[in-house]
Amino acid sequence: MQVSGIAVDADGSPESVVARELRRILDGCPICDSGFRNHTYFKLASVVMNEKANGVECLAQLLQCIRDCRWHDVLGFRQSIASADTIVAFAFRCDKGRVGIVTILSPADPETPDEPLQFTILSVEEGEKLLAVVEPGQWMQLRPTLDRVH
Repeated sequence: MQVSGIAVDADGSPESVVARELRRILDGCPICDSGFRNHTYFKLASVVMNEKANGVECLAQLLQCIRDCRWHDVLGFRQSIASADTIVAFAFRCDKGRVGIVTILSPADPETPDEPLQFTILSVEEGEKLLAVVEPGQWMQLRPTLDRVH
């Protein structure tokens, strides 16, 4: 699982693994069509996909909440089991101020790559509503800032 945050990168930070995987999946910001300098992300939700009907039902509820922009409800979906495939929804914020959502299938098998399922660029109004429910300090950098040595 890459975007689930379970894998740990060489620096010991699960956030760097997630950021790297999101950069790979997005392959450039779909909002500004450039790199990820000053872009941030936030893990909105995760739903475990199991063979029981409740996994599919829970996913359907999550996707409906995202479509309806019910952000407080979306933040309530926080399931995680290392041995199960997981659907993970991330918000990403462009340095131009716009917000998008990417939904990803993160397989339980660490050898299987994560697969993007859906991209959505929110309207300015809905993006502002989402920004209002996520504390500013919870957003993580998509591209780590490097200190330059002169």
